[in-house]
Formats: sequence, structure tokens, C-alpha cells
Amino acid sequence: MKATDKHPTIEALLTSLTGRSRVECVDTGLCATCGQDALNTSFRDELSWKEYSISGMCQKCQDDFFGE
Repeated sequence: MKATDKHPTIEALLTSLTGRSRVECVDTGLCATCGQDALNTSFRDELSWKEYSISGMCQKCQDDFFGE
């Protein structure tokens, strides 16, 4: 999976908020929020997979942030 493209300023902001590069996390299958293995979680549906490419959040972190 490839992370979606974002403006460098947005990428820098996201990295400063989480302490992790969203692009590197998606490239390696990790969660940009919690740092855990995101690919071993069960993404609920195609939209959740798409959200992972956008935010880099695993299903648990998506649920915590957006609600179930």
C-alpha cells in the first residue's frame, strides 16, 4: 500500500504531532498513531483501508479517533 500524497508542510505537521512519519509507517505497515503493526489488524472495510493510506492509522486508532 502507498500513502496518499500530501503537501510537505502537512507531512511535517503530522510527523511533529505523532513523532512518526506517516509515509514511512504506511510503507512499512505500521500505525502512524500508536506505532503497532497495522497490517495484522482487521480493517473493517474498504473505506477503513483507504483511511489507512490517508492517515496511517490502524483500525483501533481509527475507531478511537472517529468512533466505530
